[in-house]
Amino acid sequence: MVKLRLKRIGKRRQPYYRIVATHVSVARNGRVLAEVGLYDPRHASVKIDAERAIEWLNKGAQMSETVATLFDSQGILARWKGGEGRVRDDALTGDKPKRRRKQAAAALVQSAEPTEQEEA
Repeated sequence: MVKLRLKRIGKRRQPYYRIVATHVSVARNGRVLAEVGLYDPRHASVKIDAERAIEWLNKGAQMSETVATLFDSQGILARWKGGEGRVRDDALTGDKPKRRRKQAAAALVQSAEPTEQEEA
């Protein structure tokens, strides 16, 4: 069975992925059948060859959960199902857990600081 999944090519602590079509039994960074696109999570950028992706989906390739999310955000799943695909620009720049914790901590610090009116 063929699967569309991510292949990591980035350095340590600098993830960068290729979206590839590969056989299920092959290792994560093993031999691939075709490259479908690129995904950079650090800069929230995705470049997918929609025609190749739809071609592999038509051949019966299954998607990993992450690839399905990326395809949905780029409108490829809608095009594959016969609808009008729409790219969601905010899909990858949304709220992330680490960012949410930092914002909560910053808000807590600001609320703890006395204002000028309270000091007087």
